[in-house]
Amino acid sequence: MQIDLCNKLVNNSLTRDDLINRVEIQKTNEDDFDTICETLSTAFGLNSVEEAVFQLRNSKVLLNESIKLVDKKTKEIYGLLIFTEYPLKIGSPISIIEPTLCEYLDRFKQVNGHSFIIDERLRGCGLDKKMLFFNIEYLSNNYDMIWIGVERNLPTHNYWVRLGFVKIFEMEEATFYMVPFCKKITK
Repeated sequence: MQIDLCNKLVNNSLTRDDLINRVEIQKTNEDDFDTICETLSTAFGLNSVEEAVFQLRNSKVLLNESIKLVDKKTKEIYGLLIFTEYPLKIGSPISIIEPTLCEYLDRFKQVNGHSFIIDERLRGCGLDKKMLFFNIEYLSNNYDMIWIGVERNLPTHNYWVRLGFVKIFEMEEATFYMVPFCKKITK
């Protein structure tokens, strides 16, 4: 899958400064589902919106705990951070590549950072980190770890490491990272 990182999620002529003053971070909800599927379908170059629907439903999307960056006036979405209850052993080939590690990690309740997309005009201004930490209390109280898979060709690998994620394993197509919510992992 090839992700298009050079994108505007909303096609308008607003500048970065205009947008920064217009957006706020909120939790997504059921009413956002169609827009989320359309956005993911476009950004991930999927064959259809139905493919995005299938992926989100099968990975147990957490619509009431995922995050959106939304225009306060128009309600248009400029960023998404989608969480799913999809275990690493199913969402990756870890059970084949690192079976012992897979067995160990499978003991912990996991949340997956399924998709993280921000309008290119809003990247690098700190809203990404605010989105990541917007719901951190809920996540850390209900899950033992969060994991993500990053396609090999994306330039965002150092981003996750700087945020404290640790590389778990890699394969030709992607590298997988995780961060434990330490208070639970150490028990």
